[in-house]
Amino acid sequence: MNLRFYREQNGWSQEQLAEKISVSRPVITRLETGEQAPDLSYLISLSNAFQVSIDHLLGRDEQTNEYLYEMYGKYQAEGSVSQLIDYLIKNPKFTQSLQELLLVKTKDRKEIEAIIMTVIERVSNVSK
Repeated sequence: MNLRFYREQNGWSQEQLAEKISVSRPVITRLETGEQAPDLSYLISLSNAFQVSIDHLLGRDEQTNEYLYEMYGKYQAEGSVSQLIDYLIKNPKFTQSLQELLLVKTKDRKEIEAIIMTVIERVSNVSK
């Protein structure tokens, strides 16, 4: 879920967002970290607060290269983040795979992320 991104884009603290959707700050923390899956009432409230569709909030809508370029400009990315954005723009199949990864249950996603990081570390150590 893109909760943290939209919260930061609006300049809101976790406490401020919690107040806007009538929940406690720890709920926002659990939602952002993936410890808690949002129920429908949370999704509706977050969608209204951020003025985006639920699909967009969940990352389920199609994102074009133009969207990535737009977000790159708004995010004012620096250094490695700009390189990552550029990589994602140039590799739409990988971007799609990452979007699909976002739909996987949190526990499974964390296992997949650990595998990916292990492979990257191994390859990185070999090429040094």
